[in-house]
Amino acid sequence: MSEPLELARDAIRRVHKAAVRHRDDSLHHAAREITASARAMGYELGPVEEYRPCPACDAEPGEACITMPGHRLVDGIHPERTRSEGG
Repeated sequence: MSEPLELARDAIRRVHKAAVRHRDDSLHHAAREITASARAMGYELGPVEEYRPCPACDAEPGEACITMPGHRLVDGIHPERTRSEGG
């Protein structure tokens, strides 16, 4: 059986994927609130950058970042996308 923290990480990813599939920003918001709450309790649920919009290339949640002049990609993601959105 998986560890509880890994189960929580998988659940957050499923919520984000459902948000992308249903184009429901409230699900993204709920997942971010859960992640912030877990972080406040000392648990790190891991990166979910791909489920945030990218301010550099305007990729929507669930879309890959695209190469743009003046904006380097780090591991396929713009660093701007990896910055926390208030928690």
